Amino acid sequence: MNKSIFQQYYESCSLEDRYLVNNANAIDVIIPVLNTNELWESNLLSFYREIPIKKLLIGDGGCTDDTLTIARLFPRVEIVSLIDTSLGYRIRKLIELVETTFFVYLHSDVYLPEMWFDNMEKYKNTYDWFECKRKLTHLVETWGVEPKHQIRALSGSQFGRTDILKNVSKKISDDYSYRQEDIIFAELLKEEGGKYHIVEDTFHYHQIMNKVGAEVPMYKSISAEREYDRGTEIMIWNTQVRGLIKYLKPKKYLIREANISLYNLNKLGALNWKEFNKWVKVTNPVWLKHINRKGSWQERLKYIANRGYIIMQRIRLRSN
Repeated sequence: MNKSIFQQYYESCSLEDRYLVNNANAIDVIIPVLNTNELWESNLLSFYREIPIKKLLIGDGGCTDDTLTIARLFPRVEIVSLIDTSLGYRIRKLIELVETTFFVYLHSDVYLPEMWFDNMEKYKNTYDWFECKRKLTHLVETWGVEPKHQIRALSGSQFGRTDILKNVSKKISDDYSYRQEDIIFAELLKEEGGKYHIVEDTFHYHQIMNKVGAEVPMYKSISAEREYDRGTEIMIWNTQVRGLIKYLKPKKYLIREANISLYNLNKLGALNWKEFNKWVKVTNPVWLKHINRKGSWQERLKYIANRGYIIMQRIRLRSN
């Protein structure tokens, strides 16, 4: 069986330095960092395996974990202190230090599959800036969001008294008990006079992963959402919209992104429209006719529809 990406993430392997094998097409690599995840070392190993790295330029935005310690274990690494600067500025300063004709810009939470560099490099004489598709691997630990007064059994780890469950199980035929077995067994147990309870002082980990087998459907999509405090969320939407307006000319998809940001700032009670409008007039007035203090109604509807889709996805995943 082929190794899953999760096996590759955590398998123990030594450094394969492609530069030492063939450095004819060696290039510099830039990575801005502000702390990384537990797969940082594995990700670096994949970078060195795939890319003939002449120099790895790490832009430190103020790491407080072991990101820099791990990076220093690798060859030809140059760490640049760029603390208290924006991401865009860090990228700019790293690009200024690049000495090769071409370079690669990577995120720290990316793992490169085999043949990545070979499949990308062949486009270097056709395009000036290009990227590839992505696969998402979800490795986050979150609490299941359950109703305050949970009625349905949670399923996944259950503890029972054998004699009464034997009586209950006799009622189950080979027919319709599938994925609602938690409800059926719990309710039949109560009908037998048994006591059902949800223990709240421990938990189990429920893995959302694909399984092998034709009868087991693959996950089509999954949604993950960060939990921000109000101040951070305001900062995110504010920098998003101001960056778009300052640096770019309005295009359809950019106008949509800008209005979604304004909608969220307004919803958070953090949009001073008079001040913002004045800033746009000074910064890039061509945007004035494309923005709305509440966001366009189309964009508000799209945002609401998207939130509804995410909620439905969560409900579906919790039922699996």
